[in-house]
Amino acid sequence: MKLIPKQHGLTTISWLVIIAVAVLFITLLLRLIPVYIEGYAVYDSLEGMKADSKVATYSSRTIRNKLLKRLNINSVYSVTDDDIYVTKKSGKTIIEVDYEVRKKVVGNLDFVVSFRKEITVQ
Repeated sequence: MKLIPKQHGLTTISWLVIIAVAVLFITLLLRLIPVYIEGYAVYDSLEGMKADSKVATYSSRTIRNKLLKRLNINSVYSVTDDDIYVTKKSGKTIIEVDYEVRKKVVGNLDFVVSFRKEITVQ
């Protein structure tokens, strides 16, 4: 009586599924990393505004313009004037950036990343 040898390893279809899943995750990472690098640039620009000692004396419009210039220098184009909120109350200036980034992954599949960063200047 001849015994059937035991199979070792994965089948071709199993390898294709594993490769497809790996390619999907790599694609997502390659699309997400620049979005988060841009988010860090926004945070860095806000921290730069916090370091400016005259920010509390500026008008809301001037603060928006200065922040937009900093963002433009850092190649951040996802943030518009409508995404920047400046509030002045009780001797404090609160600068908030609230925006979303939508990127295509594959075909009609998109992902949306929301950022909300805020600083308070005395």
